[in-house]
Amino acid sequence: MAVKLYSQWVRRHRRNLGIPLVVAALLLARYEPRFLGFSIALVVAGEAIRIWAAGHLRKEQLLTTGGPYRIIRNPLYLGSFLIAVGFCLVANSVWIWLLVAAYFALCYVPVIRHEESVLQGKFPGEFSQYSADVPALYPTIRLYPNISTQFSWQQVLRNKEYNAVLGILVGYAYLVLIASKLS
Repeated sequence: MAVKLYSQWVRRHRRNLGIPLVVAALLLARYEPRFLGFSIALVVAGEAIRIWAAGHLRKEQLLTTGGPYRIIRNPLYLGSFLIAVGFCLVANSVWIWLLVAAYFALCYVPVIRHEESVLQGKFPGEFSQYSADVPALYPTIRLYPNISTQFSWQQVLRNKEYNAVLGILVGYAYLVLIASKLS
């Protein structure tokens, strides 16, 4: 029962829980220019995956199996993970790595479990087959055959993915500010 309550609480508050993490990361960041190129590559790849996923995701309407959902059940979280790793590289702080790892373990794991139990309840047969064929957190090379959606930029906007893009821009702007003060 406690695990279920924690899972529900984290699901509702995970964005707000991320705010102190971001503030702590910004305060602990020690800009490392050697990793900037690799950082940008990871962050762009992560956001591209998130945009691709957001363009297919029809929350609460159907089991999304188009686009990146054909190769991974949680592409938004994979994209978020790549973005976080990209920022951790350039921020150059062991404490940030530890905070990000703790956040993902304590927030995303219970959220994923909850979301998958909801999908299992809404789409029992369909989700069972989908989850048997498509891994949760790493891509597979076998494409899931039943495509439920096509990509839509309007869906990207409906899913408010522009917030992630703005967050990325603010994060790099802050790192540039740190770099200019270090110079």
